[in-house]
Amino acid sequence: MRTENRFDPVFDCQQVFKALMNALAQPGKVFSIQENIRRLGGDDAPFQAVALTLLDNWRSFYVEDAPALAENLRELTYGVPAPLEEADYLFFPRMGEPGPVMEKAKPGTLPEPHKSATIFLLADSLMGGEAFSLTGPGIEGTVTVTLPAPCRAWLETRQAQAFEFPCGVDLYFLTPQGQVMGVPRKVKIGGEG
Repeated sequence: MRTENRFDPVFDCQQVFKALMNALAQPGKVFSIQENIRRLGGDDAPFQAVALTLLDNWRSFYVEDAPALAENLRELTYGVPAPLEEADYLFFPRMGEPGPVMEKAKPGTLPEPHKSATIFLLADSLMGGEAFSLTGPGIEGTVTVTLPAPCRAWLETRQAQAFEFPCGVDLYFLTPQGQVMGVPRKVKIGGEG
């Protein structure tokens, strides 16, 4: 039986991991995991690809208002379901209001900043909103993005928390088509573009 179009747990995960790391290293730039999610198929493919790449039986995760997706990710990865306040990776199939989530997501501590949460948010598109600029680590000067208003609201809410470096929460925006944009914890909205 040929499985050439199936998600490969080694090679596809390597490609997804590279896209995720590049997205954090180059904030505001869009990367693609389209081919990888195509091999998985289905509406949850972007989250499945990320989960297969990052989760294992040592990593905890939380899925907002999607019990079938949460069970699917648990079965696929052996990841540990956890409350929002304790989870390493947070998955949001619908963005919702950022305030309650940002108040509860773990930002890490000064001695252990790596124990912070990473949030994955599904957006219809990574373009189409008002232009604004991002500044901070990984950006030479500024970069202008046109994220939709709900994405910007998440960035503004995170920025308002003003965590002391190196604490904070990393954000990823995903689309159903496999586009990925990362915005690391210390990147800020720098004004209108």
